Amino acid sequence: MKHKLTVKIKGFSLTVLLAILSIIGLIAVVSAVVFNSVRMNTRDATRVANNATITRALAMYLKDSRTGYPPSTGECLKSSSGVGSDLLGAGVLLVVPVDPLWSTAAPTQTGGAPNAGQTDFCYFYYSKVSDQYKISFFLESSSKAGPAGINTTALP
Repeated sequence: MKHKLTVKIKGFSLTVLLAILSIIGLIAVVSAVVFNSVRMNTRDATRVANNATITRALAMYLKDSRTGYPPSTGECLKSSSGVGSDLLGAGVLLVVPVDPLWSTAAPTQTGGAPNAGQTDFCYFYYSKVSDQYKISFFLESSSKAGPAGINTTALP
């Protein structure tokens, strides 16, 4: 009498493999969304911190200046020229901060304020009067620091 040896190979069915692949795909998509959100919030935190640095530098500049805040009809702060160069020269800034994404794009503006709807511009400085200024910057998402979109710090 011959005995038949049957070996039964156990494995995953096609349905199980598809379920596992769909779960892995879902995890990848959710991770990408969360990662992009974290990156956006980090850029916004950098913008708020840079704005605070510029504001403090302007306060120190005013303290040492006899003429008030540096005049400007509206410009991106740069180390090579304009108000950014003035702040570096006065020793109140070591480096002129630049936006994490849009370092040199100047917004279109009216009266020192960027026009609505723009989404990519630098730290924009405007000062028509020696005891007042405006700094505009863009936030990608709403937070405690301000709403998504154009934000302006003005004194007074």
